[in-house]
Amino acid sequence: MNNSIEAAVRRVTIEATPWSHFDGYGGNSLAVLTVLDFWGSPAYSTAFTVAVRRICYMPNLKSLTYEPPATRERALEIISQTLEVRRLHPNTSIIRELVLYGLEDTPLSTHVTDNLFRNIERLHIKVAYSDEQRERPQFARYLSGTLLPLVSDRLVELTLAGHLWGAIPVEFNGKSLSFPLLKSLTLDDYVVLRQDQFDWVLGQRSLSSLRLYNCRIATHCLVDESDFEDWSVNLNGWKKTFDTPIDMDQSNHGFMSTPYLESLQPGWYTNDLRWSNLFDRVRENLPELHNFTFERVGWASYFEGSPDVIGLDELFERYLTFYDGYWDTAWYKPVTENGVWTEIGWVKDDSVPGCAAGLDTRTEPADRQALEKLMEVTRKRREGK
Repeated sequence: MNNSIEAAVRRVTIEATPWSHFDGYGGNSLAVLTVLDFWGSPAYSTAFTVAVRRICYMPNLKSLTYEPPATRERALEIISQTLEVRRLHPNTSIIRELVLYGLEDTPLSTHVTDNLFRNIERLHIKVAYSDEQRERPQFARYLSGTLLPLVSDRLVELTLAGHLWGAIPVEFNGKSLSFPLLKSLTLDDYVVLRQDQFDWVLGQRSLSSLRLYNCRIATHCLVDESDFEDWSVNLNGWKKTFDTPIDMDQSNHGFMSTPYLESLQPGWYTNDLRWSNLFDRVRENLPELHNFTFERVGWASYFEGSPDVIGLDELFERYLTFYDGYWDTAWYKPVTENGVWTEIGWVKDDSVPGCAAGLDTRTEPADRQALEKLMEVTRKRREGK
């Protein structure tokens, strides 16, 4: 590479998976089927290593983006080793921003993180899941207890994104984390079970920007499987509702002991937390907040700058119900518009206590009013009023 080009480079993106020869799109499911063949080839492995090590000769590099669709650990090891070698080169800039797109929900080895996260002040993580889009329980604990503490005292910007993450099967709660310098926090597809689960966000008093994309509040949960005991789901503050006629094989689902409840019985539980509550708490607890975003757009739009072509209302599908092992929004539709309620024999109309039907419509005025009030307060702060 020409020396002048190397000197001009400020940002590098590393894609670990070769482009699929099936359809020409990198990182899709077809490419994953073939990637191990590529990594098993000495020619490809050597070529990838040589290509990555070119960043040693880019003295002004400031940001590194790593997009790992597969074989993440091996690729991270190569990158980590390269960063260590690069630091020995004279007159090289310090890399202070790291983007991990598609980071597998598996703890990383310390010899990888020691080099990869050194000096990082801006960290952006989008997690990929290895188990049917369901996060591994140990990863949330690793993220809050090991990975983020490595950089928490330096971070000025943090992005955490996943797929309906942070609640069930495992809660992400950053209550033990402190980010004294954090100015910008972005959460994507984060699910909130309880108000105190969100307190770690409100505790970041230095925040000037908070962006919530596709974040939801869980309002209804059907406890119908022994996994709830293994998961240790925290439903403190939730209320047990009426008995349900759903066949849940009661012989296998008696009282469940959890660290959070003395007994968790099979059946429906409801949560009174609403977005109006959280919007008010954000407004009251983050005095330095000048920018607040609550939108329904994806990573490609808010992070990579791709145009949003769908144009969903910001309050669209802001609540979720957990049923039969999955999250769903269908429960908020009236029974007359959604046959799932009657098909399972739960309710015959919308008047049953604790019924989720119409909840999103009933709560919209209060939610929207609280959101607008929060947006107005942040606008006035930006204008110095």
